[in-house]
Amino acid sequence: MDMALANDTPAKKSIIAKIKSRIHESPYSLCLSYPIGSGGIGIIQLFPSHIRISADCTPTQRIYDQVMAVFKSFNQLLALGLWGFCILASGLWAAPAHADQTLRVAVVTFPPGGADPRKSVSVFATYTWSPIYEALTTFGEDGTLMPELATSWERASPTSWEFKLREGVTFSNGKPLVAQDIVDNIMGLKQGDGALQPVARQLESITTARALDTRTVLVETAQPNAILPRELSALFILEPEAWRKLGPVEFTRNPVGTGPFKLAKWGDAKIDYVPNALSWRAPKVKALEIREMAESTGRLQALLTGQADIAIGMGPDELPEIEAAGGLLHKRQPHDVISLSLVVEPGKPAADVRVRQALNYAVDKVSITKVILQGFSRPATQGAVEGLLGYDPDLKPYPYDPAKAKSLLKEAGYEKGFTLDAEVIVSSNAGDGPIYQFVANNLAAVNVKLNLITIPTPQMIRIINQGEWKGDAFSQVFGSWPTFEPLRTLRLHSCLWPKPWYCDQRIMPTFKAAMSAPDLEQRAKLTSEVLRFYHDEATAIMLHEIPLLEGVAKRVKNYAPQKGKLNYETIELVD
Repeated sequence: MDMALANDTPAKKSIIAKIKSRIHESPYSLCLSYPIGSGGIGIIQLFPSHIRISADCTPTQRIYDQVMAVFKSFNQLLALGLWGFCILASGLWAAPAHADQTLRVAVVTFPPGGADPRKSVSVFATYTWSPIYEALTTFGEDGTLMPELATSWERASPTSWEFKLREGVTFSNGKPLVAQDIVDNIMGLKQGDGALQPVARQLESITTARALDTRTVLVETAQPNAILPRELSALFILEPEAWRKLGPVEFTRNPVGTGPFKLAKWGDAKIDYVPNALSWRAPKVKALEIREMAESTGRLQALLTGQADIAIGMGPDELPEIEAAGGLLHKRQPHDVISLSLVVEPGKPAADVRVRQALNYAVDKVSITKVILQGFSRPATQGAVEGLLGYDPDLKPYPYDPAKAKSLLKEAGYEKGFTLDAEVIVSSNAGDGPIYQFVANNLAAVNVKLNLITIPTPQMIRIINQGEWKGDAFSQVFGSWPTFEPLRTLRLHSCLWPKPWYCDQRIMPTFKAAMSAPDLEQRAKLTSEVLRFYHDEATAIMLHEIPLLEGVAKRVKNYAPQKGKLNYETIELVD
């Protein structure tokens, strides 16, 4: 029964209050067991609104991470006589009343800048920003460029583009969208603090923009840029007058966009949205709630208990539980490839192309995709996936051929093998840890010892941006977000990058010609040549296409996500 803890010590009640605040709005109640009397056990069950003294505690999932965030050490818990943590999927709190028509989405992380759409170009940011904002262009799930705020675009000259805006679009504060709003958004990223934002780097080819009339925008570039309409998909349009009036900090708390939702509250671990009645694509649900859940187990449990309708970033192992609950594991078309990029420096074994090719022959990529990833992926053939601009369908993955690998190593003078230190992230994609260990076993069979050094994401960012690698290889994504073409990411693997780990001047004329190609056809042709060069030179141990899997609850209807986005406005909830 419910009761106050009047007889407990102030210290114990204080810590319980801290834990309770940490799990406020959590899908579970927290159960703490502690000794009382001689051999007795007391159970404290914590709900958002009250504390219950219970008779027993049935564990369904451990949440040491949430509890330990309150305490500096486990010994502090023992000193207070609190032990045996568990979560109760209680009838009171385990599943919401779905009649409220709130769409609930569990994502891996929130963007660093809150609701400021200039702060990131991450796909994770798009999940939280696209309910509020829209861009000139967007992508279909098959990678086709599609209209959003712009209905059409065309080349006005070799170095300029005209965009026609959609009629009848209104910001959530009632102001009609006009061409000058687009100009203000673009030019705001060309000066001052705006020029330092991540989105500004996506639009670095732009020199100026101006409104030709209320619905036509002219954008000029320093050189021909065939993919400018693709690049502008990364620019979420905010209401410039509100931005100037409120300033960046206050605007982030009260953002104004043209999307199907408005922000109600941006919390530390939960974002609440309400429908934007003025949107040209009003949603069918009554509210939207997005939760940050870093661990896939947490997102899975939220989906299984009704606390999430959609769970982003699931793995193949979750399929049986999701289907048993009546849901489905939705597989999207991949747009990235995972690899072990090789540091090609004089004196390192990887400086020899025969060694790089041998490492690729030594890895059984088919088993990785069929066994570890359970058929949800394919071996990587190049630094791009099918559907991307310039993808070469004739390229094949290096076949698994240990004998060929040993022959090449002997030819290169490494018959007795060598040691390869690789810095890797093991929590970003499905199966990362087991896959890298599998690769290590494969390489050991050809006398190459792979030392796996696990590092956090911030350290990997420093490796890429500042050249702070300590080993001979590191895990690296050949990505395509947000333009869905491979050249922008391939720049990192070239002489164009300030801290290159691979630089071969032989390919740079083709590379630069591709980046300034006058049209998409020429850019695609030259990009294919670059991809083939990188394939033949084996600049990385290419592993597999990264599977994009989402858990979708049974009550979700009309689920048809776009590339990197969810179709928030057309989803319906049917119990």
